[in-house]
Amino acid sequence: MIYDSYFGFDNLCNEIINIDNSINLVAVLNNKGRVIETKVREAIDTYYNPLKKEMFFMQCVLQTSMNKDHDDELGKITSYILEREKFTMFSFEFLSYVILVVSRSKNNTIQLKEVIIEKINKHKKIEIV
Repeated sequence: MIYDSYFGFDNLCNEIINIDNSINLVAVLNNKGRVIETKVREAIDTYYNPLKKEMFFMQCVLQTSMNKDHDDELGKITSYILEREKFTMFSFEFLSYVILVVSRSKNNTIQLKEVIIEKINKHKKIEIV
């Protein structure tokens, strides 16, 4: 089932990127790692060539998919945070999509994650009703 245009991912991406100036990229990825919608403050192309960028997105979706293997025993994952030296990456499931948020590393990652989840949940309620 295709939800791309129905859910107005462009609005959601705009809301998320405007939460904080540390957020560099917001991307909605399909189950194959392809970008459905993206908003960029600082181009990821600065760090990756197009092939590496595509592989990066596919890796994020694959990680989300692999995490589902343990849902029955451990419960569903609501979010995933990966902290690197230069960036913090947040991953959220939205139906069959993955919402990826990349920000410059900060001390309050949990607080930022909670605000992003609020935006996603608000968007879900608006679009599903």
